Amino acid sequence: MMAIISLNPTGNAAPWGRHYGIGPTTVEEFDHLPIEDGWTFELHEGRLIRMPGPGDDHAKISANFYDTVHAYLRSHNLGRLKGTSCYVLKLPNNVDDLLCPDLSYVTPQRASSMPQRGSYRVGAPDLVIEIASPNDYRPQMQNKAAIYLQAGVRLIWVVWPNTQIIDVWRPANLNAPTITLNVADALDGLDVIPGFTCPTQAIFDMAD
Repeated sequence: MMAIISLNPTGNAAPWGRHYGIGPTTVEEFDHLPIEDGWTFELHEGRLIRMPGPGDDHAKISANFYDTVHAYLRSHNLGRLKGTSCYVLKLPNNVDDLLCPDLSYVTPQRASSMPQRGSYRVGAPDLVIEIASPNDYRPQMQNKAAIYLQAGVRLIWVVWPNTQIIDVWRPANLNAPTITLNVADALDGLDVIPGFTCPTQAIFDMAD
């Protein structure tokens, strides 16, 4: 029988967001959580984390990624950019995290080897894009980036709307971004999306 999850905020700080509920939660239990308007959830080390839902700037930046990255992927028959999609990540400590990046990309080769567990793919996407909220801080996003990289993500873009910079993370370093791009630089798909580049400024275009 599935355990009953107490959906009451604990108020305790998590590595990002706030812990929510009491006791451990499994991936299968997470799959049956009731939806709460205005909030998003993830699972880290068996505990629920609750975060505020995205705002208007987040939506505009997501649309810009679709206009650039997704358009490139489709025109080169490389697959598609996904919106918020959760993945069961296999970590070195034998604990399954379930994280839901704002945007992600899985190469067709990797997708063919990712099994399904309930509603979610098991395994890491090749590219993760996280758009920081006004409540996010660098140590929190560093914690999250390290988890993604340990799970097998090959490239991470952490987007900071307020300062208009993008931290680029690669597996070679779990402790710091490989490079931080500003609006004068170009975003590069490297070996994950070969040939893709676009001005970083295009990601921060807030025009309606």
